[in-house]
Amino acid sequence: MPIRRERSDAAENRRLILQTAQSLFAEHGVNEVSMHQIAKTAGIGQGTLYRRYAHKGDLCSDLMEDNNRIVMNTIDSFLQLNANSLPPRERLGGVLDLMIDFIDDKAQLLIPLHNVYMCEGGSSAFFRSPIYTYLMNTLTGLLQEIGDSGPNASDPAFTAHVILCSMNPVGYLHLRNDKGCSKEDVKRHFRRLYAGI
Repeated sequence: MPIRRERSDAAENRRLILQTAQSLFAEHGVNEVSMHQIAKTAGIGQGTLYRRYAHKGDLCSDLMEDNNRIVMNTIDSFLQLNANSLPPRERLGGVLDLMIDFIDDKAQLLIPLHNVYMCEGGSSAFFRSPIYTYLMNTLTGLLQEIGDSGPNASDPAFTAHVILCSMNPVGYLHLRNDKGCSKEDVKRHFRRLYAGI
């Protein structure tokens, strides 16, 4: 069966919608921008927008696909570059730093996306996503490499899951905005808590 390609006008509309949304979100914040405003600014009908994206969460999800690929490539490059020069705890700390940078930079898009995951398919939808699977495998591998043992050692996969749950963008913004933590404070605490450094 041949692969169905997106029509050129549909692809152009998608590109225009995503560029417009990203620009408006950067200027006003995701919560302040309506779907109507996106359609009007892009110069397309609301029907065209809603045929492509049922709600803002769908739009954020599409925007995040490229960003997810970028952060995964960044983490892969970091790990490849430092595979032989840094011990596993330091590499884990570096990955945690990169994840926090990503959350800090993309929190306004991640929060609506998180809300979509909570509403669509139950609360486990995020845990079936490609970014979760990638991060889960990466963190589990590093934790296995660290290889803590003894009576108080935890399962690497369990710990990786706990790390990802603790990096909820809403919780991160609470630490930054309500608790007065800087991004560097958060990085330091995560490194100490999960990498022991």
